[in-house]
Amino acid sequence: MCGPTVYDHSHMGHARTYMCSDIMKRILRDFFGYDVMLTMNITDLDDKIILRSKELGEEYSAFARRFETDYLEDMKALNIELPEVITRVTEFVPEIVAYIEKIISNSFAYETEGSVYFDTQKFKESHKYPKMEPGGTSDSTLMAEGEGALSNFAAEKKHPNDFALWKKSKEGEPSWDSPWGKGRPGWHIECSAMASEVFKVHPIDVHSGGIDLRFPHHDNELAQSEAYY
Repeated sequence: MCGPTVYDHSHMGHARTYMCSDIMKRILRDFFGYDVMLTMNITDLDDKIILRSKELGEEYSAFARRFETDYLEDMKALNIELPEVITRVTEFVPEIVAYIEKIISNSFAYETEGSVYFDTQKFKESHKYPKMEPGGTSDSTLMAEGEGALSNFAAEKKHPNDFALWKKSKEGEPSWDSPWGKGRPGWHIECSAMASEVFKVHPIDVHSGGIDLRFPHHDNELAQSEAYY
């Protein structure tokens, strides 16, 4: 399950998304008797988090954890069960780097100026993209939203539809070491990498998240996973 980007309070969209997933989990487990393990990825590092924490004068990780706690308390108040596993981007950066390296080695991503981009045109030679929202790539607003407000790397891309897997960090932004220099994960790659790390033996049977993010987020998750595997 794609969890929240913790930069603000939860809203009704969160309630609907996570209640529906909770109902589905309970039916599979309690009615059909399946052994269900639910993993939720929490985005605790993102352009929105960086910008909002700076506006409020807070350190980004403490800021994110505050809103994560707020979200979990809201879910508890709605009687939504906690997932069996919760992953956070900041705790999986080495695994995300390794995941990106594999996609590069499979010739579906490229490095330029310290950032790494998914090569959508190369991918489309052998795969369908995007699948869930076929016309999504024609919506420049959705594309820009997916890349984040702190991204300004359009000139570095081979194609406008290519999206960031690793973003070179500017001065004052959170950063980690990588083969491509100091930077941080792109928004979409985190979910594919963290879920793959948790479900190493068994494939993911069901993937859920907000329908408003069908493109670009979930479509890009799907493309990355196909490119990796």
